[in-house]
Amino acid sequence: MLDNKRTVNKRSLYGQVAVTLGERIVSGHYAQGTNLPQEAKIMEEFSISRTALREAFKLLSAKGLIESKPKTGTKVSLKKYWNMLDADVLNWCFETSGGKQVLEDLFQLRQAIEPRAAMLAAKNGSQEAIDKIEAAYNRMEKAQYGTNETLLSDVEFHQSILTASGNTLMDSFGTMLAEALYRSFDITTHRGEEYWQASLPMHKAVYLGIKARSPERAHFEMMSLLNVTDEGAKQTF
Repeated sequence: MLDNKRTVNKRSLYGQVAVTLGERIVSGHYAQGTNLPQEAKIMEEFSISRTALREAFKLLSAKGLIESKPKTGTKVSLKKYWNMLDADVLNWCFETSGGKQVLEDLFQLRQAIEPRAAMLAAKNGSQEAIDKIEAAYNRMEKAQYGTNETLLSDVEFHQSILTASGNTLMDSFGTMLAEALYRSFDITTHRGEEYWQASLPMHKAVYLGIKARSPERAHFEMMSLLNVTDEGAKQTF
C-alpha cells in the first residue's frame, strides 16, 4: 500500500521551500558535503520567516538530505545517507537528471531480492497468501490501461509475493519499496498499451510457478520478468 502521508505538504509555505531545496539537492545544484546558502539568503529568496525555514530544514533532515551543526551551518549530506525510498526523495530524483540512475539501481536491487522471494513463496507460502497473489494478478488483467489501477494492481502483485515469501524482512521491504515500484511502473507503462499487455503473461507465469509449488520455476519466471522490464525502462529514457 502506498503511504502518501510521507509526502511534503506543498500547500504550506515551508513545504514549498522544502520541495525546491530538495530538488536542488538531488539534482546536484547544491553539492554533497557543501553548505547550503546562509539562512538569511534563503529567507530573502523565498520571503519566509526563520521559523518557516527551520520547519523546511526539519523535513529535509528527516529525509537524510541535510544535517545542521552548531557553528558549521547546514550541510548537504552525502548521498549514502539519503533516504532513497522516501516518496519525496524518489519523486525529486525522477524529476531531475538522477532519475535514470535511481531506476537502474532499483532494478538491480529488485533482481537481487524478488526472484528469491518468488522461490520462497512457492516453497513456503500459505494458500491464503497465494490466493492474494492470484487476486492481484486478476486485478491487473481487469485494469484499464492508462488508469491508476494498472499501476496499483502491479504494485500489489509484487508486494503480495514478497509477503508470501514468509520472510518478514522481505515483507517490510515490499512496504518500503511501494512508492519506488509505483514510479518505476509509471515509467515503463508509458511505453504503450501493447507493452503493458505483453507483460501480463509474464506476471501470470510467475504466479503459476508459485501456485505449482515450483521454487525453481517461480525464480526463473520472476527473473525473466524483471529482465524484460529492466530493458523496457532503459529504452524509455
